[in-house]
Amino acid sequence: MNFRLLLVFFILFFTVYLHANDTNSNLIVKVCIKGLCNVKEREILSVMHLKKGKYYSVDDAREDVRSITGLEFFDDVEFSYDESNGTLIFVVKEKPYIERIVFKGNSMFSSSKLKDTSLLKEKDYYSVLKLEETKQKIINLYKDAGYVDCQIEVYPTIDKDTNSMTITFIITENNRITISGIDIKGVVSFKKKKILSILKTKAKKVFREQFFKADLEAIQAFYKDNGFVDYEFISFSSMYNESRTKIFITLNIKEGKRYKIGFVTYEGNLVLNESKLKKMTKFKKGQIFNQRKIIETIRNITSAYYDNGYLYVDINPKFNKTENANIVDINIAIVENSLVYVGNVYIDGLVSTKENVIRREIILNPADVLAITKFRKSVEKIYNLGFIETVEPQILPTAVYDVFDLFFSVNDGRPGSITAGVGYSSIDKLIGSIRLQHLNLFGLGQKLNLSTEFGSKKCNFEVDWTEPWIFNRNVSLILTVFDIERKRDYGIIANAYNEHRKGLSAKIGPRISDSVGLLFGYVFEHVQLCNIDNRIEDGIKNDFDLLKNKTASIFGNFIYDTRDYIFDASRGTRQLVNLQVASTFLGGNIKFIKGITKSTWFLHTFWNFVLSFNIELGMLASYSDQKQTPLYERFYIGGDSSVRGYKYRTEIGPVNGGQVKSVANIEYKFPIVSDKGKSILQGVLFYDIGGVWQNFKNINLSFGSKEENLHSGVGFEIRLITPVMPIRFGWGYGLNHKRGEQLLHFYFNIGNVF
Repeated sequence: MNFRLLLVFFILFFTVYLHANDTNSNLIVKVCIKGLCNVKEREILSVMHLKKGKYYSVDDAREDVRSITGLEFFDDVEFSYDESNGTLIFVVKEKPYIERIVFKGNSMFSSSKLKDTSLLKEKDYYSVLKLEETKQKIINLYKDAGYVDCQIEVYPTIDKDTNSMTITFIITENNRITISGIDIKGVVSFKKKKILSILKTKAKKVFREQFFKADLEAIQAFYKDNGFVDYEFISFSSMYNESRTKIFITLNIKEGKRYKIGFVTYEGNLVLNESKLKKMTKFKKGQIFNQRKIIETIRNITSAYYDNGYLYVDINPKFNKTENANIVDINIAIVENSLVYVGNVYIDGLVSTKENVIRREIILNPADVLAITKFRKSVEKIYNLGFIETVEPQILPTAVYDVFDLFFSVNDGRPGSITAGVGYSSIDKLIGSIRLQHLNLFGLGQKLNLSTEFGSKKCNFEVDWTEPWIFNRNVSLILTVFDIERKRDYGIIANAYNEHRKGLSAKIGPRISDSVGLLFGYVFEHVQLCNIDNRIEDGIKNDFDLLKNKTASIFGNFIYDTRDYIFDASRGTRQLVNLQVASTFLGGNIKFIKGITKSTWFLHTFWNFVLSFNIELGMLASYSDQKQTPLYERFYIGGDSSVRGYKYRTEIGPVNGGQVKSVANIEYKFPIVSDKGKSILQGVLFYDIGGVWQNFKNINLSFGSKEENLHSGVGFEIRLITPVMPIRFGWGYGLNHKRGEQLLHFYFNIGNVF
């Protein structure tokens, strides 16, 4: 028994001894870096896995070699391990350190400009590849300026003691070459002037190779868009003058025959029927063959299939020419392939926002058909939350052929802000404001807004709280408390009376679909008109019984909204119908019905230029024993948010407001400064039309300066686009002013006109 215990003890001791002896042989006692000259040792150690106190392994050492090489400081890295003393040695061969970069012979471009162009930089490490790329970039720079014969020689010198380098570029610029003329041979069907007008390469300008290549493509596109299916570019030749300062260019082309379109047929389409395909087809039988329209048609059909989940669709147009009749039949062959489905939906990058806040805006779920329109719409909906800085969406393939994962990298930015400022408004004059705003309260997507404004003509306090998904359903709840006091003008009398409103409102609305929503609400407010100028008592005497009132009303909104980005739309439409009813049954003492309808359209034209239209109609009427509508509920226009170029309330329509209004706006906005595809600063040209009338009988649709006439204005705005609302600076010029009124108005405001 004792012998067995002794044997077990001996085996255990021997095993531990062998293990300890083996491990100790691999223990790193010291790490030594040899060959360093300009690189600090700590930069290498910071990327290494193997360090003093760890155990050596060949695989880990090779991985460290890859990490050290990745620093791009070295041409070669080798390693060895001395088992006798536990020393790990890395021997590096440093790249030369660039001390200076010198340019000689350059007069067209400054040395600082050439240094900016260079990929090699002073206080960096030498790279043969970067040197060759730098030479090519500098040559291209000279070629673009007309120095086609520019030559560059490079002389690197190395101080072996310090391994530092001076790189000298010797530039021989030679002559600047301009184009003396261009001739195109083979042009039969058009005037040469027509073809030459297409080119960016023109006489008296310098020859630029990149422009010339684009010109050859432009000529080909022109011919193929005008029926010349067999067009060919044959050759290009150039001839210099004796001093080699001028170049004459000759192009040889072959037009071929001009074709018309014969039969248009479709093949392989099961998902989309022929009538739908015809609507997307931009060409018809009998028309001149047009390659651009064919490409546009293929793009339209492809997009339609993508919207139906067929991401593997393959569309190939086939052309069958009848040369003796100059006819080409077009067959659009479609291979639909299988539907594609959504796998997993991943969201990454969130800091403060709960994931479900983003996920509920994504309208594609696992196992859904992957429709590209829904994918794009999901991105738009995430941006429309208002507090998202960037969204980077990806469609990622999986191991399953017809399943793709969706990945959304979301930067939720800083949703909270405190702002204070001073501004000027054409309505309220000089104003100060303090606003505490949080667009993502507790990371739940809730919005809280506390704001106060004060100035010579207004004093406001307002608190808004919005829950966009009440009880985790697609229903919004908005609660508001407000206290607003403003000095109102009446005709030519400034500050004729004070209008003081205080109250609360509650709104709730379901979103029926991505584009259709309803909003219902209750508003209770105490309204008081005070400090009335005695000169206007006769003008509003019919309203004296309404100077101090409690208005309780309910309203309903129908909203149809397909805008791509609600804070700065570039395409889509918004339709609004609002009906408000005030009644004594609701807790007030005022009775009226107010209806407003608004139709807005945004059309993307070219680049990021957007044309928009807006039409707004309004009607107000009292009912039952209420004889007059309240002065403060009537319609007024002018100022910076309806018909610009006129004072608000006092220069268009009756001085005491009207019960019927009509406003139309046309805007053309264009980017001035953009970042990551989004406008930061915009310019806007506008034309506004509007009128206000006592009743329908007074409506006059002719333009003029009288009270019952339509008024119009034109102008220009600068808009600073913020994550929440645009800040607008504008100038409006009224076209139908009365004599003595100011024609040009400057204004400042926050928020969209429509």
